[in-house]
Amino acid sequence: MHVGSEAHPAQRTLAELEARLDQARFFRAHRSAIVNLDRVKEIVPWFKGSHKLRLTTGAEVELSRAQARALRKILGW
Repeated sequence: MHVGSEAHPAQRTLAELEARLDQARFFRAHRSAIVNLDRVKEIVPWFKGSHKLRLTTGAEVELSRAQARALRKILGW
């Protein structure tokens, strides 16, 4: 898990973490990433219709195509 500039090893699976997090604030962007929607700075087009999420920290997280459709509904993008 990345919190600010610090990285911490996760003791749970992402599915377990996802179930415990506030669904209004956290979003499963990819099978390997959950992001805080408050920290999404922009959605960056990538190759072949895919996208990445650029966070306020400068980090980029891959956004799966299936999750891109879900995120469009949430953010109205």
